[in-house]
Amino acid sequence: MNQELLQILVLAFVAGVVLVRLYTTLGKRTGAERAEQPAPAQGEFPRGPMEAPVAPAFAGGSVGEGVAAIERADPNFDAGAFLQGARGAYDLIVGAFAKGDRDALRGLLTPRVYDSYVAAIEAREAANGIGPEIVRLRTAEIAEASLTADTARVVVKFEAELAEGAHGVRDARERWTFERNVRSSDPNWLLSRVQAA
Repeated sequence: MNQELLQILVLAFVAGVVLVRLYTTLGKRTGAERAEQPAPAQGEFPRGPMEAPVAPAFAGGSVGEGVAAIERADPNFDAGAFLQGARGAYDLIVGAFAKGDRDALRGLLTPRVYDSYVAAIEAREAANGIGPEIVRLRTAEIAEASLTADTARVVVKFEAELAEGAHGVRDARERWTFERNVRSSDPNWLLSRVQAA
């Protein structure tokens, strides 16, 4: 009986050691884990998964002057955070356009751009077409920034690869203009123009 009790105690000890080792190994961060992304505050652009902070791709010049003017009018404006958010907005808008999700688009676009997107969705649906899907967003950089009266405008140049059904993958180079009234209590930026780059 004592031998059986001894075996049980030895096995319990071994199991305890194994559990402690597992806990200490699995409980440690190695740097390879996906960092938790806090939910965006109201008015912030959403962030995409696993995106590192983006440094603004400008130094001085007219872009730097425009960013400085926006920062003076809106002390909460941060060009790096804005650019990070613009990447997330690109993903959201292209995805909502592809799905024909008019409700999602309504809060992200100015009325004029919204109307043109809805017209394009309706034409695509009538032709039984398929919307674009993002294969890869290669680059996003601030190309222009300005403040006119109380309206801040930031132009972001995007380069991406989009899949369009039977048409395969194409390169997309576009300049998206985001705008916001800096005196408004609404912190949201809206897409006000899309141009080929």
